[in-house]
Amino acid sequence: MSIAEDLAGLVPDAQISTQTDQLEVAARDESTLPGVAPAVVVWPTTTEQVAEIVRYCAQHTLPVTTRGAGSALEGSTIPSEGGVVLDVSTMTKERNYWPEDLQIEVEPGLIYDHLNERLKRDGLFFPPSPGGSGDIATIGGMVSTNASGIYSVKYGGTRDYILALELVTGTGEIMRLGNRAIKRSSGYNLVELIVGSEGTLGVVTSITLRLAGIPEDRLQTAYKFPDEVSAATAVSEMRRYGLDLAAIEFLDRRLMEALNQLKDYGLEEVPALFLEFHGPKAVLDSNSELAAEVCSELGGVPLELADGQRPWEIRHWATDAIKHRKPGHSILRNDVAFPISKLPEMVAYCHELGDEAGILIHTFGHVGMGLLHALMLADRDNPDQWNTAMELNNKIIARTLELGGTISGEHGIGLGHKDMFEQEHGASVELMRRIKRQFDPHGILNPGKIFDI
Repeated sequence: MSIAEDLAGLVPDAQISTQTDQLEVAARDESTLPGVAPAVVVWPTTTEQVAEIVRYCAQHTLPVTTRGAGSALEGSTIPSEGGVVLDVSTMTKERNYWPEDLQIEVEPGLIYDHLNERLKRDGLFFPPSPGGSGDIATIGGMVSTNASGIYSVKYGGTRDYILALELVTGTGEIMRLGNRAIKRSSGYNLVELIVGSEGTLGVVTSITLRLAGIPEDRLQTAYKFPDEVSAATAVSEMRRYGLDLAAIEFLDRRLMEALNQLKDYGLEEVPALFLEFHGPKAVLDSNSELAAEVCSELGGVPLELADGQRPWEIRHWATDAIKHRKPGHSILRNDVAFPISKLPEMVAYCHELGDEAGILIHTFGHVGMGLLHALMLADRDNPDQWNTAMELNNKIIARTLELGGTISGEHGIGLGHKDMFEQEHGASVELMRRIKRQFDPHGILNPGKIFDI
């Protein structure tokens, strides 16, 4: 019997597919890495179905890749050849809700924007916005990579809001990790171990989230600067002064050019910072005044946007603008993070590398956390150009590690950066391998991602 026929004994036929078009969709994510078609795609709807499928795969040593929206950027949801894709996008239920405790339990396929639309009726929200992909990113995917976004500078990343998880291990065992207590000192923190593990330790089937109250008020401002280093230095200074920023996004002049090219915004093509403050009006006013002083000292002046233009709508299109800037070219990406004081140095370094090599580099990101994206455009069909861009990417990551940073601040490792993973973590990678074997003794869960076992 085929894999699909075997699985038909575990879940209804309508939840299984071997159709070529659906296998092709499951073969890729939003990275520029080549896709791999699985043998079958399954859409489980319950934890028990997930467990049954994983037990079958463990018995037959079949690789299992968990997938939600497929919006991963480093290949973490690209399946293994001949394997099974567990698409949890149909698991979207709200299992429990405790508004009085600012907590909710949801299934992994629930989309971030849909969750917050539900919560705002009660004056609540789930803060770690996944950048410009909130309309497609699933909560399970955010857990997988410990995603963060524009508001993480104030509220933190996904990991800071996960209280409990229901998990199916690589043997098909159902486990409940964590609890609803906000503070605990009881045993190993297995919840935080799973968050960011990219589906290599288990299949998450429910998530208990800590929520926050929608802020009383908010204020958005924007500043333009004479050069990228001045803008980056302003960020470092604002953080040093302890400004209560909800969000601070950096966009270099090349990204502003790309946004105009894509959306005809009419933006001034200069480096810019988009800022947002949350809280009572008095707090907003005092923080925005101090931010204005810091920006002014570094040559920053207010950036006027056209009527109806909103900073975060503009920021939403950043990656698409870069993607479409040079037809026939592909994006090489990174999401390095480092001590905030190193931001000006890293921005300057990225632009120097690109200028010297003749490679178009765009720098932007959630810089208030010391997180920077340096996205390059290169032609895959031009081996010299593509290899040069790859070398630049590796140099950026290597410099980040020299500065005490990490090769990924929010996208995860997947396949895209696994070749440099050991440079960051050294001998501790072997400890991670041992942990992997405890959760997944057969090595079937998302094999080949993050590191090889």
